[in-house]
Amino acid sequence: MNNNDNETANRFNQFSEELRGKIDNLLKQVLLIASGIQTITIGAFLSGKAPKLPTDAITLLQNGWLALSISIVCVLIFMLFQIIGLVQVGRLHIKKIESGSSDLEILKGWKPLRILNVIIGFGAVCFCIGGVYLISQSAMLLISSTGT
Repeated sequence: MNNNDNETANRFNQFSEELRGKIDNLLKQVLLIASGIQTITIGAFLSGKAPKLPTDAITLLQNGWLALSISIVCVLIFMLFQIIGLVQVGRLHIKKIESGSSDLEILKGWKPLRILNVIIGFGAVCFCIGGVYLISQSAMLLISSTGT
């Protein structure tokens, strides 16, 4: 492998790590937002003075909780699939080392797993956004019903 190939591989590795870091940060934000909102809103109902909500607001709130729960599950599945993909890449790397090959090759996980992870990742973000929206709508109905 010549110096130019080495430099290209190093840049690709740096890009991959930066991208993985940004994805991990986004997933942590989804987990933080989804679990935080659920904790606060569910806690309000478990306290001694649960708010009295209009029927429409209750439905929005329930759907918001469901969407946030789905987003949390999606993030956990995404993380599990990332681990499975990294194990698969590690096995490919071991095979390459054992074969004595020094060719520049980009090792990547199974394509179906990568596609599924993209779908699950987008799903997690979309369900989190949807859950936040639904709970916000529920809160606005609560505020408008108490103001009249």
